[in-house]
This record gives sequence, C-alpha cells and structure tokens, in this order.
Amino acid sequence: MITDAQVDFIEKEILKGEVKSKELRDDLLDHMCCLVEIEIKKGLSFEQAYQKAFLQTSPNGYGEIQNETLFLLNYNKIMNMKRLTYISGFIFSASFTLGMLFKLLHWPGATSMLYMGIFGLAFVFVPMLLVNRYKELIHSALSERMKWILGLLSLLLFVAATFFKFNHLMGANILLIFSFLFFGFGFLPFLFFRMYKESMDKL
Repeated sequence: MITDAQVDFIEKEILKGEVKSKELRDDLLDHMCCLVEIEIKKGLSFEQAYQKAFLQTSPNGYGEIQNETLFLLNYNKIMNMKRLTYISGFIFSASFTLGMLFKLLHWPGATSMLYMGIFGLAFVFVPMLLVNRYKELIHSALSERMKWILGLLSLLLFVAATFFKFNHLMGANILLIFSFLFFGFGFLPFLFFRMYKESMDKL
C-alpha cells in the first residue's frame, strides 16, 4: 500500500498538469495509485514506480489526457464543425469561380456570385478555419502564425477592394494594391518558408 503522503504527491502532480475536470482528476488519481502500488509490489521504489506509471499513462503530461477526453466527448461536434467549414469553403470558392467566368463572358448573375464567393470566403470560411486551427496556431512557430495573419489580411483587403471597385468608390485601387502587396510579399514568402522548413524536417 502507498502512504497518504505519496497519494498527496501524486495528486499535486496531477494538479500541476492543469487537469481542470475534478472527475477526471479523481479518476487519474485512482488509476495512478493502482499502477504505482503494482510496481512497488514488484520491488521498485515509489519514485521509480511513479515514473513508470506516469510514462505508461501520460508520457506527454496529464494535460494530454484532458485534451483527449475533451476531444472524445465533443467528437461529433468537432467533426460537424470541420465538415461545415470545408463544405462552406468549397461552396464559396465555386461561387467565386463561376462569378469570374460569368463576368468574363458577360452573363447575368456574375456580380451576385462574386459577392457571395468573396464575402463568404472572407467572413465565413476563413474565420471558421481559424477557429478549427486555433489551438494549433497558438503553439505553432511565429512564421506559421504570420502566414495565416498576412494571408487573412490580404484576403480582407481584396474583399474590400472588390466591393469598392464594383460600387465605383474611391480608394479601390489603393486597397487592391495593398492586398496584392500583402499577398505577394507577406503571405507567399512565409508560405514557401514553411514549406521549405517542413521538407527539411522530413530529411
């Protein structure tokens, strides 16, 4: 049997792991105590038994278990959000593509499709995509975050420029120039830098 002091030690370690759910903390504590007791019976010291139990249960920290638990509990919601994100991306991209085709061929409905595609991509698809990738982006490299920030900024400027252009408002050309500058000299360099880094990491 492990002592009360050892149980307290395990509990404090779980608390350090920032496991927010009390039920999950209690379950983890019971599980870890059982594993530690089994290893102590095999002749290991408490410290050795705890380390072995920890590596078996959560080698990347207790927070990993919480994240996996939350994912499993919210699996359907997460998958529906992902489906909605990529379906909306396809619909708005198709709308923009058809709008451009109709515009070049001077067919009716071109402007409406272009508006739907551009505004949908900028204010529906991209925000939803960023929400889906929020946790990944927080812990990602600065170059990855800059790629997304500059890409979003260039898209928003392009949307504003398109709106101004279609409505013959002043400043459309300036917005268009800045959108292409942010895209060409902001987003693209970071995009290709990340592609280069990922290809080097695979070597």
